[in-house]
Amino acid sequence: MATKLGKMARKAKRWAMAGCIVLGGAGSAWAGNAPPVSTMLRYHPAQEGVSITTPKPEEEAGCKVELVKGAGKGSGWALKDANGKTLRVFFSHDQTNLDVWSYYKDGVEVYRESETEGGGATGKADQFRWLNADGMKWGVDEAKHGQITHWKAISPEEVSQEILHALTTKDFARLQALMISEAEMKQIGLSEEQAAHIRDLEKGAASKFQKTIADLPKLSSGKPTWVHLETAAPECTPAEPGSSRPELLKYSHGSLLFEVGGATEWVQTGEMIQVGSAWRIVEGPTAGAAPVETTTGADKVVGDSDPKLMALINELTELDKKTPDGSNAAANPLMARHHMLRVDQLEKIAAAAKPDQRESWYRQMADSLSTAAQNSPAGDTAAMKRLVGLEESMAKVMPGSNLAAYVTYREMQAEYAVHISQGTGTKEKEDSFAKVQQAWVDRLTKFVETYPKADDTPDALLQLGMVCEFLNKDVEAKNWYLALVKHFPDATQGKKAGGSIRRLESEGQAFKLAGPTLADPNVVYDIEQAHGKVVVVYYWASWNSQSATDFNKLKAMMDTEGKDVELVAINLDNTIKEARDFLTRSPAVGVHLYQNGGLDSKLANDYGIVVLPELFLIGKDGKVVSRNVQINNLEDEVKKLLK
Repeated sequence: MATKLGKMARKAKRWAMAGCIVLGGAGSAWAGNAPPVSTMLRYHPAQEGVSITTPKPEEEAGCKVELVKGAGKGSGWALKDANGKTLRVFFSHDQTNLDVWSYYKDGVEVYRESETEGGGATGKADQFRWLNADGMKWGVDEAKHGQITHWKAISPEEVSQEILHALTTKDFARLQALMISEAEMKQIGLSEEQAAHIRDLEKGAASKFQKTIADLPKLSSGKPTWVHLETAAPECTPAEPGSSRPELLKYSHGSLLFEVGGATEWVQTGEMIQVGSAWRIVEGPTAGAAPVETTTGADKVVGDSDPKLMALINELTELDKKTPDGSNAAANPLMARHHMLRVDQLEKIAAAAKPDQRESWYRQMADSLSTAAQNSPAGDTAAMKRLVGLEESMAKVMPGSNLAAYVTYREMQAEYAVHISQGTGTKEKEDSFAKVQQAWVDRLTKFVETYPKADDTPDALLQLGMVCEFLNKDVEAKNWYLALVKHFPDATQGKKAGGSIRRLESEGQAFKLAGPTLADPNVVYDIEQAHGKVVVVYYWASWNSQSATDFNKLKAMMDTEGKDVELVAINLDNTIKEARDFLTRSPAVGVHLYQNGGLDSKLANDYGIVVLPELFLIGKDGKVVSRNVQINNLEDEVKKLLK
């Protein structure tokens, strides 16, 4: 098996979504030479967002691959690091095809893909499980086409995360996988009246889903981050004595909070019902801060036990329906006015709410004040002063708290955005711009010192590294990235920081790159295939206006030097459709790669890509010649390497 495993990986043949290469071989092959470490590391989780330990290139030499023997004739290979901690385990129960792919974080299994026994022995996974610290999700893909069609186990929090992913990628099929089925309604003993009501809700799920996407335009303009899920107390309907019907456990509603573009937004999940180890939704999500109950068959705002609070929340909902168009990047006085009115309403709600229910309203106040400050006309500082007042109040009443940190960070972001919007052009403005950047560094530094464990601290550390890079202070940038990796290794920003360090140290080092192609995600490309050629690696996205111009220049270069040059273009759009649509309109040369996640995908995080476009120039020996080569002098630099 080792021989076939290495051979298949080197040739980068078909790679079914989970890296499930069909590996044949006689039983004795399993006892042969172990596959190379690099081959084991070419396998990646098929599902996005999985946090696993991957050794750095310089650490691979200390890793080893060991034979794993199972009961009967089953066996496989385990990859371990220099300290003996397990990184990967790939197993076969019949010694013909791999049927278990396990991935580890800090020596603990956090994610497993497997093929159901008796499922046809195709070497393709149909079961996807998140384990231990990574959660409890267990998804099933019966068609083995790479997309989970239903969940055997999933928590309410994970349901809300899936809802957010579905909205972000405009993937209704992903939402459908969360919905309760006819068989499940019978399983938990719902009455025909209850089942009929749910059927009606599910019929309207698609239109509700599309409306929510339209109501949340920021989902398309940025990468949202899940913050938390708020629910009412669970409700348990006991089984009748002597009845075979199980107890019914449900949440009447769920409120999902997420962050995007420096502001927070709410999405309502509707009712959630437990079926076995999985929680199910019964309708499409809706945008807004006011939870909605659907149990009775008629929408009603949660909080009707307090008519005053209910009325205030209804007023906020009506106000949100009148949100002005925010597609224009310039200051928008109408948007500023809207959010100031919103803050007035939020203050009334917070005052009427119970003390333990006020935090989410205060967060929304900070978000709206930040948005208002950034959209106010020059000289209008009312929103900014009000935001500073809220920050000072929270810091005094709740010093060191996560809420105080949240409000402070929004005030910082607003101040920075206002100063940046003053623009550049003259020598005086350029000098002022540099001072703004240094002031931003100073404020970020104070923030991470004051709030070392706040939810926004990873982002602050990443911002510190990025701004220091902008100021050509690479040593300081690297130190901030190192601090982020050390204290927040599992955060999205921590992964980005690790890649940023790799990028800063990349010149003279071998460039590691392997990923699914844009044309066919089942095919993996490995940059080792281009060994002996000069390679240009170009990171791009369809939303970046420079891409079309750059591709024209790259085509001109390839027309002249293409025989001895490989162009690898890595797309970082949020969805594969956006990338394919762009290339349909404007065909571009090169090998194109794509992986789910956009700027937070593994392809982006491996080298800490945060700004597009980004170019790397790789020599014939596979080592990085330049990590900051510019498109305008790229062809000259390539010609030097071809001499």
